[in-house]
Amino acid sequence: MPLTRLTSILNALVRDVRWSFAFGADVGSRLRLSMDFVLSRFIGLMPKAQRKRMREVRLRDGAQIRYRLNKGDLHSIREIWFEDDYRLPFANSSGVLLDLGANIGMASVWLVKKYSFHRVIAVEPDPTNAALVRDNFELNGINGQVLEAAVGPTEGTARFEFSDCSNLGRLSENGSPVQVISVDTILKKFAVKRFALIKIDIEGAEKDLFDGPTEWLAQTDAMIMELHSVVDCSRLTKVVSSQGFRYIPAHSFVPDNLTCFTRTQ
Repeated sequence: MPLTRLTSILNALVRDVRWSFAFGADVGSRLRLSMDFVLSRFIGLMPKAQRKRMREVRLRDGAQIRYRLNKGDLHSIREIWFEDDYRLPFANSSGVLLDLGANIGMASVWLVKKYSFHRVIAVEPDPTNAALVRDNFELNGINGQVLEAAVGPTEGTARFEFSDCSNLGRLSENGSPVQVISVDTILKKFAVKRFALIKIDIEGAEKDLFDGPTEWLAQTDAMIMELHSVVDCSRLTKVVSSQGFRYIPAHSFVPDNLTCFTRTQ
């Protein structure tokens, strides 16, 4: 391994351990997080059964989170708590949060702890991830509902390709059948009048979502999303901006913030 690559890995590992001690609420949680970030570097050498064992830690902001020794789970903890990726660049009133691509619920938990959302609807097609979303909502006393489905422009079914890395599952022709639900149907199914915020991280499926009917944007106050390389960002930005939103680019107000839109009219 080249020396520069080794140095980069060691620096990242030291950073993760420092963050684990900074964000853990007690000695046990700090040690658990630190050890798991170290072990994740050797996860390919571990039996699969060991990778699925549940961990539970407490964080300084009062959150209690359950996760697995899985690079995807740990990446979510890193980007959400350590790197502050989901910080919002606007004031957000109390309301309903819709989490599209909820993974194991880390973003939902962080957003509820940080802001004043009183209800969460989480959409996640991977049943093992969805089970953890439910656990994390219960651990944190969150008024949340979990829907095991993928989101799309219309109702139907699609194929979802599962991944050993929990945050990399995606819609694919080679996957297993999953239910697809539209945002319009979610509004009706859960009797929601408005979404205060929609969080979107659906591994490239945002292209189809915004290419389809977008009437639901009229009942949305703000969005935060991770855009992927398959998406025409310029086109998506124009579609959303034309519906009365202000575009706030990624990396524009903190180093790692995600793309945001907030309603201007």
